[in-house]
Amino acid sequence: MINARLFLVAFASFGLVIAKPATAAGNDEIKLTFLGTGAPRPSHDRYGPAILVEAGDYKIMVDAGPGMRERLFQAGGFEMLTSVDHLLITHLHFDHTISAPGLWLTGWLFGRKVPMNVYGPTGTAAMMANFRTAYDWDIRYRTTVGVHQEGSELIAKDVGPGVFFDKGGLRITAFDVEHMPIDLESGESLGLEGATLGYRIDYGDYSVLFSGDTRSTPSSEIIPMGKGVDVLIHETQVPAPGDTPEARLANVSLSVHSTPAQVAYVFNQTRPRLGVYSHIIPPEIGSDELLGLTDYSGRMLVAEDLMTLTIGREITIGRAEGAGTDIFTESNVVEE
Repeated sequence: MINARLFLVAFASFGLVIAKPATAAGNDEIKLTFLGTGAPRPSHDRYGPAILVEAGDYKIMVDAGPGMRERLFQAGGFEMLTSVDHLLITHLHFDHTISAPGLWLTGWLFGRKVPMNVYGPTGTAAMMANFRTAYDWDIRYRTTVGVHQEGSELIAKDVGPGVFFDKGGLRITAFDVEHMPIDLESGESLGLEGATLGYRIDYGDYSVLFSGDTRSTPSSEIIPMGKGVDVLIHETQVPAPGDTPEARLANVSLSVHSTPAQVAYVFNQTRPRLGVYSHIIPPEIGSDELLGLTDYSGRMLVAEDLMTLTIGREITIGRAEGAGTDIFTESNVVEE
């Protein structure tokens, strides 16, 4: 169930709360479905990071964390599994990429006949090529016994900062975020190759920004990119207390993630219509505690798995579950 505090915050923020079965986004709206709001740590309640964006005719997945395929099926059945053909990767950590093959191959196997298009930072194309090689036998096996070959293609492109997609009224802009390893004392890079990205998606009059994983300093690119955005989705990590080996290991990642205080700074600088926490570390932290640690007077909430946000003149909250067909032979998803 969606946390009661979440609804309280939403009511105070918008003057309305809508909790109803998921429907498709309107022609001029953006709809978000939070399929996973956690991080690398396993959780029964918060699966790995994955957010579905629906805008016009486009269905775009942002990151593909553990359990994404199952959450997508839970949200929209075979209709949703076979309709997503664009994937944005923020960076190449396993908790953001491990379900990419599942999205690609499951959608294809059960009816999708267009390629899966993947965009991400340097190294994305090479990673997807490795996935394609790893599952070459699987694809050849299934096409040999009669599965359609169309849709088995995996097209990946490395992207850098700037607009890289501008079609049908949908514009996607990538920007660098601060998630690469640094020396904590000097702030200097530790020399690891690669990049990490955030994304801003604009459709019609509405927009949403995804921070990706980031430590968000005052020089964060999220600040100029986020000004005027409708919804800003930001990750966070709350430091683990104590000095156990587990606490010390958990806190290693504080140098590349954002505390609630750092997120509050970003929200106060950008002032989105709605600030949202997702990719929450640790996944078991309650929304009351997390919101209590955030010194921000604007509208915000803590995302939950299967929560939806529809961004239009109003921003409304719903829950996506059971909207599609669960039995394949009753689904009518295979296009002739």
